[in-house]
Amino acid sequence: MRPKAGDPSLLRRLNSAAVLHTLYTGGPLTLTELARSTGLSRPTCEEAANELVGQGWVTDFIPEPRDPRPPGRPARRLTFRADAGRVLGIDIGAHKILALVADLHGTILARHRATVDPDMPAPRRLRKVNDILTACVPALDGAALLATVAASPGVISGDGHVLASVLPDWTGLDLRAQIEHQVTTATGGTLSGPVAVENDMKLAALAEHWCGAATDARDVIYVHAGHRIGAGILIDGKPHRGHHGASGEIGTLKLLDWENSYHRLLSHQSTVMTEVEDGIHAVFDAVRDGDSAAAKRVDRFALDLAQGVAAMALTVDPDLVVVGGGISQAGPLIVDPVRRYLDELCLFSPQVRASSLGSEAVALGAVRSALHHVEQRLFQTDAA
Repeated sequence: MRPKAGDPSLLRRLNSAAVLHTLYTGGPLTLTELARSTGLSRPTCEEAANELVGQGWVTDFIPEPRDPRPPGRPARRLTFRADAGRVLGIDIGAHKILALVADLHGTILARHRATVDPDMPAPRRLRKVNDILTACVPALDGAALLATVAASPGVISGDGHVLASVLPDWTGLDLRAQIEHQVTTATGGTLSGPVAVENDMKLAALAEHWCGAATDARDVIYVHAGHRIGAGILIDGKPHRGHHGASGEIGTLKLLDWENSYHRLLSHQSTVMTEVEDGIHAVFDAVRDGDSAAAKRVDRFALDLAQGVAAMALTVDPDLVVVGGGISQAGPLIVDPVRRYLDELCLFSPQVRASSLGSEAVALGAVRSALHHVEQRLFQTDAA
C-alpha cells in the first residue's frame, strides 16, 4: 500500500526501505533489476540507492578481475554493505561461554570461547563473560556493534531478567542490564544497537531453522540432550516464548525425570568404558560393538526423551523435532529410537533429525536473533 499524497518524506523512506531490503536479500543488482524487483521506477531506485550509498549501507559492486565481463560499458551494480556493522551472539552456559561476532549477512568473523565450572558463582561467571566480550572487540574492526543477544539457561522475562535458572545465583539477575553495561564498556561506548537476552534452547531452535537441520521446517521442537536436557519451540519460524517466557520448560515436569535420564544413560559397569573420558562416546561405541546393556540404556534414554517431546508435539503439532546437544553426535543411534517411540506416542508423528550445528547452536541462534533486531531497524518505515 502506498502512502497518501502529501507525505513525500514517508514515500522516500518506503522507497529507500524497499531498495535496501531487496539488496540485503538479493544483491548485487543493477538499477534495472532493482526496479523490476521493487516495482519502483528506475529513477526512483537510483535516487534511493544514492541516498543509501551516502548513509553507508550500500556500495557500488566491483567485480573480481577474473569475473567475465560483457562487451561495452558495464551497467552500474549495487550491493548491500555487510561490513557496515557487526552483531554479537553470546552463549552463557553452565560449562562454557561462547561469543560469535558476525557481519550483517551472518558471516562469522570471530569466535571466542572459555570453559567454566557449572558451580561457578554469578559474579565470577559474569567476569568471564566480560573477558570474552573484551576479546571480541578487535573483530569489530571499527564498525558499530548494531545488536547484541545473549543466551542463558532458564526462564527469561521479556525485559531480560532471569526468572529461574539452574546456574548458581542467576535467578533474579537483570542479565540484560549486566550485558549492556559490559558491552558498552568493552566497546568504549560505540554500542549503537539493542541488547537482548533470551533462553538458550529457544535460540538453538532458531539457529537450526536458520542454518541447521530445520531450514525447511516452520514449526519445530528442539530438544537438547547433553549435560542437561532442555527444549525450545519455534512456531512459524519464530521462537515461542509463552506468557512468562517459560515455553518448552517441560523438563521441570518431575514425572518425566529428565533430570536423571542423562545419568542413567551414562551409568555402566564396564571397566573399559569407565576409563573413557567422554561417557557419551563410550556408550554409543559400546552399542556399535554389540553391547546389549548399553543398547538398553540408549533405548531407555530415547523413551525418556520421546515422552517429553511427545507431550509438546501433541500440543504444537510440529513439522520436525531436532535432537541437539552432545547426544546428537550419535546420529541414527539416537534419532531412530526417538522416532520409533514418537510414532507410538503421537497422533501425527513428526520427522526427527540430529542437529548439524554441534556446540555452536545456541550462539548461532543468538547471532540470528541479533540480525533480526538490525533488520527491524533497517527496514522500519514508521508507516503504521
